[in-house]
Formats: sequence, structure tokens, C-alpha cells
Amino acid sequence: MQDQQRYVFIHGKSGMSKREKLILLVLGLFFLAVLFWMTYWELLKPEDLKKVLGSTNIWQRILPMLLPFAVLVFGQGGMQWAYRSAKLVVDSKGMFLEWSADSVFARLKFLQKKIVWADLQNATHLPSFNVLQLRSKTNSSSWVIRLKDWTISNVEFSHDAVKFAEMDLLNVLRQQGIFETASKDVRLLALEFDLMKHPLTRKILMGVGALLVYCFADTLIQHEGWAFFNKDYLMPHLVIASLATVVLFWVVLKAGKDGSLPMNISLTMVVIAGFSFLATSYVAGIRLNQLAGGPLVSAEYHRDDSCEKLIPVEKNLPIVEYTSKTRDYWCSIKAEDVIRVKVRQGLFGKFQFNLTEQTQTIHEFMQKH
Repeated sequence: MQDQQRYVFIHGKSGMSKREKLILLVLGLFFLAVLFWMTYWELLKPEDLKKVLGSTNIWQRILPMLLPFAVLVFGQGGMQWAYRSAKLVVDSKGMFLEWSADSVFARLKFLQKKIVWADLQNATHLPSFNVLQLRSKTNSSSWVIRLKDWTISNVEFSHDAVKFAEMDLLNVLRQQGIFETASKDVRLLALEFDLMKHPLTRKILMGVGALLVYCFADTLIQHEGWAFFNKDYLMPHLVIASLATVVLFWVVLKAGKDGSLPMNISLTMVVIAGFSFLATSYVAGIRLNQLAGGPLVSAEYHRDDSCEKLIPVEKNLPIVEYTSKTRDYWCSIKAEDVIRVKVRQGLFGKFQFNLTEQTQTIHEFMQKH
């Protein structure tokens, strides 16, 4: 390549990569699953959502939180729109954005991009995202380029045998030799790690997926739940999940001795698996109590004066706690009236309730009122 050669690229429209679409799909499915779960358990009701959206106070609280995201989204969109009037120039000395003299964007310093090959510290190509990151030794900020956003427009003083149509930004940068002289950013290489190709990470992903599906399905069909959500009831599950996580971490470390499994990937997978172990232990513990615990008995309870708690006649039984949303229903029942609650004492003295009848009655009451 001759030193005076200049490659000029222009910015065009381009869609998302497959990896980006997959990430958005997963986030969307996760949001829908949470929405379905909250709706199923009546934690989120259409009438409540209408009240929330119709309230001026809620918007005063939400808008300040949404403002940074809005600035990020519109800022990135505005920058991409501005880059369409710029040219990306690559030569033997470096790469920079070139604006026309009368362009208003030429006066905005934050839009100016330039990097000199002699000062280049990192050059990292991420094929899955079709993104290139360049970092200079003299500048802490990096230059992230979506390669397919830029198409060849002109080659000045070209003597190469490479066909004009086959020139793309990545090939031109390879001709400059930047990938041989600059190192890769190892922190970014983890983004390229294919979790489904490595046998251990594939098994962990499939195992975590299976556990989460079980937790989601069993939560929908089971009729009993733990009497309390506190440290005493959570501690056994924390211990079980911690032990399982430690064993998995030992397996992952042993498998990664050959260097095929980066440490940051290992830690991330172990943490994700640890949370899935905790959720599975919490849900499966209810089933275990049904099999190995005591019988489900119908006990006598009375509501308290606050209409938010059910107090057992037998002092060894747990209290049933409700929220203020059900106060109207419980206040409609006299304090001396007997309320039958199904309760089971399971392993380690832990109780669980079957409040299906009460939940259905409260639901019918709230629909009428």
C-alpha cells in the first residue's frame, strides 16, 4: 500500500446483528414472563395500572429515572444521524472523521473522532456484533465502530489489485496492519465467547433453563406457600444454594485449567447458577414438605383488629399476614367469626399455608366492591 492512499467511507443505514436481535428478544421475553407472573398472582391489575398511569405523582417520580435512558437513546440516535453527513477517512497515518467546512457538526468537539496508528493501544474486533473497538494510548475513551454502518465511497491514489467492490472497512484496516501492532482488549473478548459451544457452559445454561422452567411451572400449579418470607425460612435455602454453587465453582475451575474457559465467564455462569439453585430450593422445598412433612390440617383463626392478620387459636401455629389491600374484606368479617385456614408443619418446624379458598373469596369480594 502506498503511503498517500486514502480510503473514504460514508455512513449508511444498517440493521441490527443477529446477536443484538437475540439480546433484545431475550429481554422482551423476560419482561413478558414477569408481566404474566404478576398478572397471574394479581400483583398487577389493569385497573391498578390505569390508576398509576393516570396519577401525576407517579410521572413526577418516573420521569427523572427515565431521563438518563431517554438522553442515551436519543443521543445515540442523533449521533448516528449526524455521522451520515461525515466521511470516514483511513490512511497510513490513522483514521478520522471528515466534515465539510460549512457543516454545523464540524464545530461540535464531542462528534470529532481521530486516532493515530502510532498511538493505538487496543484494536478489538467482535465478529458476532460486527463491531470494532479502537483505544488510543493518549486517550482514555475508546472509539466503537459498527463496521456495516460504513461503506466504501472512494479510494484516492489506489494502485491495489483489490477490487473496489470488495473493499470494506475491516479489510482496509487489516491492510494497515493495526491488528498485528495493537493488542486486543481481553475484557471485550468475553462478549465473543459462545456459551453453547463450550460443553460445560452449554450444560450449565441448559441446567439453569430447566430449573427456571420448573420454578415457573410449579409456582403456577402449586396451592401451598411458605408461612413467612424471612431469614429463618430463607436460611436453609441459602445454605443449600451455597453448597451447590461451591461444588459447581470447583467443577468450573477444574474444567477451565486448560484456558478454554475465561475466568470472568466462569464467575458469571456460577453466579447465575447460584441464583437458580436458590429459587429452585425455595420452590422445591414446598413440594418436599408436602411429601415428608406433616398432614395438611384445617385450623381455626380469627382476624385481628387491624384486619391485616389472622391469629390462630392454637398458639403454636403461625400468624397469617395480609397487606392493606385486603383490609376491606377482612373487616367485613366479625372478629369473633371462625376462619378455617389450611396449614401444614413440615421439616425443621417450618410451616406452609394453602390459602386458595381465602384468595378466591377475596378476589370475588374485590370484584363486587
